[in-house]
Amino acid sequence: MRQAVILAGGKGTRLRERLGGLPKPLIDIVGMPLLERQILLAKQHGIDDILILVNHAAEHIVDFCARRDNWGLNIACIDDGEPRGTAGATLAILDRLADEFLVIYGDTMLEVDLDRFVAFHRARPDAAATLFVHPNDHPHDSDLVEAEEDGRIAAFHPYPHDPDRHYPNLVNAALYCVRRAALEPWRGTPGMLDFGKDLFPAMLERGLTLQAYNSPEYIKDCGTPARLDKVCGDLTSGRIARASLSVPQAAVFLDRDGTINLDGGHIASPDRFELLPGVGPAIRRLNRSDYRAIVVTNQPVLARGDCDAAGLTAIHNKMETLLGRDGAYLDRIYHCPHHPDRGFPGEVPELKIACDCRKPATGMIERAVAELNVDPARSWMVGDTTVDMMTARRAGLRAVLVETGEGGLDARHGAVPDYAFPDLPAAVDFILDGHPRLLAQCDALTADVAAGDIIVVGGLARGGKSTLAAGLAESLRARGLGAAVVATDRWLRPAAERQDGVLGRHDMAELTAVTAALAGRVATPGGTRLEVPVYDKKARGPARHREVLEIPAGAVLVVEGVAALSLTDALTEALSGTGRRVHALAVEADEEVRHRRILREYARRGMAPDEAEALYRSRMEDEAPVIRAAVPAAARRVRLDPSDE
Repeated sequence: MRQAVILAGGKGTRLRERLGGLPKPLIDIVGMPLLERQILLAKQHGIDDILILVNHAAEHIVDFCARRDNWGLNIACIDDGEPRGTAGATLAILDRLADEFLVIYGDTMLEVDLDRFVAFHRARPDAAATLFVHPNDHPHDSDLVEAEEDGRIAAFHPYPHDPDRHYPNLVNAALYCVRRAALEPWRGTPGMLDFGKDLFPAMLERGLTLQAYNSPEYIKDCGTPARLDKVCGDLTSGRIARASLSVPQAAVFLDRDGTINLDGGHIASPDRFELLPGVGPAIRRLNRSDYRAIVVTNQPVLARGDCDAAGLTAIHNKMETLLGRDGAYLDRIYHCPHHPDRGFPGEVPELKIACDCRKPATGMIERAVAELNVDPARSWMVGDTTVDMMTARRAGLRAVLVETGEGGLDARHGAVPDYAFPDLPAAVDFILDGHPRLLAQCDALTADVAAGDIIVVGGLARGGKSTLAAGLAESLRARGLGAAVVATDRWLRPAAERQDGVLGRHDMAELTAVTAALAGRVATPGGTRLEVPVYDKKARGPARHREVLEIPAGAVLVVEGVAALSLTDALTEALSGTGRRVHALAVEADEEVRHRRILREYARRGMAPDEAEALYRSRMEDEAPVIRAAVPAAARRVRLDPSDE
């Protein structure tokens, strides 16, 4: 696409004090007029023919373009005479328009990968126009767009909205790719005509196809002093540049049921959908960061015939409406409609298939990577099941378990999380605040660690050991070292076979043998592959699935758990004469915080409060003295921020 139309005829009444007599498109944006930023963006993407529709104080825009020598482009300023509205002004120059052209509003600051936008439009030759749309944080007072799953626009919903109805959160952002031939029926239409309010709805009524291009890229109007200041702040901070899909994006992938909303089994109607506490503000925090908030959800209700596509849309409209009331939105919602097992009454045969999108398959993640240029290495998966954790492993995402919903007790896969938190608000707080602090702390702790060394992370239960171990592994990998975390909890004995004391609850002989053998094998060329048990907290014994640890050659082993410090001597002996070292870290935690975590953990396993309290006290008697006695004299004592676990 070689042509753009910039609608630059607005007066900018609300910006009068900032404009100093200039027309609105020449408003200063951190040292450069808005119009110039738009023209340079167009030029960057190969657009060399620009029609600027001017009106109020038009001579200033004409003079400005002349002083810039039109940036080496073919630029024409056209005075559209009497105000005719956005579409009316464009229709008035119909004979000067190319077969395809962009429409840019003169009061919008944008940083959009126009090549992607145009390619999307051209891949849909039946579309009369493609509208750039996105969710926003105030859908309740916005004009909304309703689109089908394939992106075809089905309806426009102008504000005000029916308070008893749930709407999708999708807003027309005022950037269009238009085919000139589609405008011919409206040639010569008298009066004011607006694209969003008049022309596009009329196109739908006539049966023309409009396509929605849903993108999280930056596009905001600067029409008021407050909005102008926000745009300038975003530009100065680099937020605008980072939002372009030409730049790899960081994302937080969110499971739905049990993570965002109460898990009520197969939710087949909006009536059964209810947000978990604090979810709206948590997602709003993600929206205000550089992370994309993306839902990836298995919805076998479709394959089972419990719900059709329209029903699922209604459920998701309710989710978006409820989140919108908290000023939050989702950049994307992906769902898998399939289920491989047959035999349900009313099932949909064509959806009863094995697919590549049903988690723990990674099809939905891969689609987001392609559509939004997501960088998996900077991204996260947050969910309440081992299915979500396995999805994260396969997709190369950091895995975060939340203890709502199934809380990881489903035991469907042998995948353990990198980090675990009580709920989504706590997980988001960690991702945005706690994780950077943790990595800074771990960078200091690993400064003297070399390839092939072993780090032992021990301490009392629920003190933050697994969180620290995951952070240490990340810190080591960032330095170019391999790292593998081995949790001693994997070798907990079944409840019926446990012996006295904290070490008696573990198979210490097997644990010592495995970790000592690993210490000797990390130098093996090509690395080593180890199948390890997974502890099923609900069954209080080994899970039926095991997990495979891929340990690269020269990796640093991070051995963590209640029993870890008791292995220090054996591991030191295993490294004797190799020049490699064992680094012992004793994790300490505020006892009130640890007590609260333990009671919460026992409660989610179904234990009564008095039973949980009694177990906590008995563990303090038999566990604390043993663990504290196992701390080597040379161990470094580490205390994490309570919010980081």
